[in-house]
Amino acid sequence: MYPFYLGIDLHLKRTYVVLMDKAGQVLDERRLPNEEVKEYLKRRVPKETYAVVEATRNWAFMYDMLVEHVERVELAHPKELKAISAAAVKTDKVDARTLANLARINYLPIAYAAPHEVRDLRTEVRHRDRLVSERTQAKNRIHAVLASYNLVAPTADLFGVRGRQYLEEVINNQLRSAAVRVIRSDLALIEHLTQQIAEAESATHLSTEQAQQVKLLCTMPGVGRVGAITLLAEIGNIQRFNSPKALCNWAGLTPKVRSSDLQVHHGRISKQGPALVRAAMTRAATIASRYSKRWYRVHENLVPRCGRQAAKVAVARHLLTVIYYVLKRQEPYQEDYIAKTGEPAALQGA
Repeated sequence: MYPFYLGIDLHLKRTYVVLMDKAGQVLDERRLPNEEVKEYLKRRVPKETYAVVEATRNWAFMYDMLVEHVERVELAHPKELKAISAAAVKTDKVDARTLANLARINYLPIAYAAPHEVRDLRTEVRHRDRLVSERTQAKNRIHAVLASYNLVAPTADLFGVRGRQYLEEVINNQLRSAAVRVIRSDLALIEHLTQQIAEAESATHLSTEQAQQVKLLCTMPGVGRVGAITLLAEIGNIQRFNSPKALCNWAGLTPKVRSSDLQVHHGRISKQGPALVRAAMTRAATIASRYSKRWYRVHENLVPRCGRQAAKVAVARHLLTVIYYVLKRQEPYQEDYIAKTGEPAALQGA
């Protein structure tokens, strides 16, 4: 137990702070502009303090500031915190007090506070993903313009060599000027975004340890360099997960379970974790099911029971289970990895 507890309800411009002692007596509470919090910590908050801030989008700067001034800092998990502390009256004052009290009684749902190098990698990975998403939107707009003229590209990739040739033909011969201007604009945007994506990928900085982790992840079937960096950025330290099931739960790849008396219903996957991880694992499952004999058999065995889409998700979950052991044991993937490591039960009968 700590002598003092500090609950912080953080917003974009202002923060509400509550300082209490170990008995729950409020010693100080006030609302502060974010730029004044540092001075407040120096003047009012003892070093022997346990500080808590909710994992909102701008938590990083506050967390780093608190680490410099108090003995212990934790992030509160927003969703779990909401389930624990739901109240009829919800104000900044109540939220800050709740955080401090939950820390005081050791009932705080703690979230993972990624170190600086992981945060930096996440920033780069998520930026690249946004660029890819914007490029996809631009491509979809071009397809929509062609569809309005009842035109369908004769090739699967409209933006490959043959597809661009077809596009130039219809631009010159079949489209009105407004449609041409829109398509030309989106083509220029696609070229710019493609260049930005390439630069983002080449500029991604990896520490020596991160580079080694990426090398290990690239031994997995279906996982390339971009996918490996994405997984590493989102997962962070694998040691924070005590089992592969915990990792799969965090990633949102495990089914929801509803149980009442003797009835148990398994639903769709929860999708509660990072969408980037699920996307990376789904892509890996698609590729692995095509090119790896082992994962092809796993996928085909699952299809009769749950259909192709659910089978692909199940393969993604099993691949993530293997990734857990690859990172935990610092060993490259082998096609007979599970048989060698003695974990067949985790993946058999899936």
